Amino acid sequence: MATWNELFLDEKNIAVLPQSEIYKFAKKVEGIFPDEKLKFWDFCCGAGRHTILLSSLGYDTYGSDISKNGIEITNRKLQENKLQAYLKISDMTEKPFENIKFHGVFSWDAIHHNTIENIKKSVNIIYDCLEERGLLLVNLISTKSGSYNKGIEVETNTFIRDDGDEAGVPHHYFDENGVRELFKDWKFLCLSEQVNTYIETENEFYRTNPFPYTKWNIIAQKVD
Repeated sequence: MATWNELFLDEKNIAVLPQSEIYKFAKKVEGIFPDEKLKFWDFCCGAGRHTILLSSLGYDTYGSDISKNGIEITNRKLQENKLQAYLKISDMTEKPFENIKFHGVFSWDAIHHNTIENIKKSVNIIYDCLEERGLLLVNLISTKSGSYNKGIEVETNTFIRDDGDEAGVPHHYFDENGVRELFKDWKFLCLSEQVNTYIETENEFYRTNPFPYTKWNIIAQKVD
């Protein structure tokens, strides 16, 4: 059974370039808090590509991940680029940064890798750690994904793959009702389902796939 700590030992599992969506998200948060020194939390930061991006842009940047190897890689890259961020090894159901309120939190391709109970815990932790009117950007895999229903179903819509690099890693898939239930205490600024149907691909095309997968893309705002 693969763990994230093991997966980050292999370079093929480490994404290098940051997503442009994270840069645009940071600018959106700037528009909500134009006169404040912004704090961002890279939730499940992996090997830190987005932590490094936001640190390089001058934001107070925090990153957490369950993988010790991921955090070590992030720290090394920060040092190589003479950048600073606050890093913690932490499970997604824990609050690693006490008494800190963030203007923006983002989690890219991460929090759906758990049971629905733990995903709900994670979203509640993020909500508690956000400033009023703070934003969360997250993407979640959709039940319309081509990988849906593959592996062992351990609960409704949660599957553990028994093949490939992520064998043993849980994947929870969301339909619209599931997304709305997860974010019932939030205000959606964007709720978008991006559906890509791969009709024909070569063997192991996913390793170098330049195109997006079928996901929910979400920006949600904390409103008390």
